[in-house]
Amino acid sequence: MMWRLMLSMSSLFFSLVLGAIMLGFVGYNSPETLSQLLGWARELKSLITGTGLDPKYNIWVEVLLEERQLLFMFFTIAARFILGVLGGLVGMMFGRS
Repeated sequence: MMWRLMLSMSSLFFSLVLGAIMLGFVGYNSPETLSQLLGWARELKSLITGTGLDPKYNIWVEVLLEERQLLFMFFTIAARFILGVLGGLVGMMFGRS
């Protein structure tokens, strides 16, 4: 039980670190791509905040949600996907399902 919890927490930690590394890698090697991704994050934020949500809730979404956070979430989710695929492959190699 404790082993599964530690494995899950380490997976979450490594996905955050890998997501930050991937974000930095894209920003360093391809700044125009990162700029385009930030533009898409801006459009996504405006889409989320323009849903007609009650203003007493929407103001908190506008204040707390930033483009950089959305972009970091994208890279973190991509890293979780990569780690999941790699973990599945390692599990298959050792006969676990």
